[in-house]
Amino acid sequence: MTRGQIIYMKQIKTSQNYNYFIRTDTSEFKGEWLAISGNKIIAHGKDADKVYKSAIKKAPQKNISLAKAADEQMLILHFSL
Repeated sequence: MTRGQIIYMKQIKTSQNYNYFIRTDTSEFKGEWLAISGNKIIAHGKDADKVYKSAIKKAPQKNISLAKAADEQMLILHFSL
């Protein structure tokens, strides 16, 4: 790369469910799997498969994301240029 070149980074579009997850206090769900849809947690538990199946029953036509709540503290770094 030569001096003076400009690098353009395409901003990564994150999902609504991901944005909800990183902004939500999940401390009451320590170590559990969370099913997230429509800006809310629709199912949670220790078994990811059971959580997902429960979420599909509750929101069959919705976009569902699974995330695991941290056992302790979670650090999320977000960089913008």
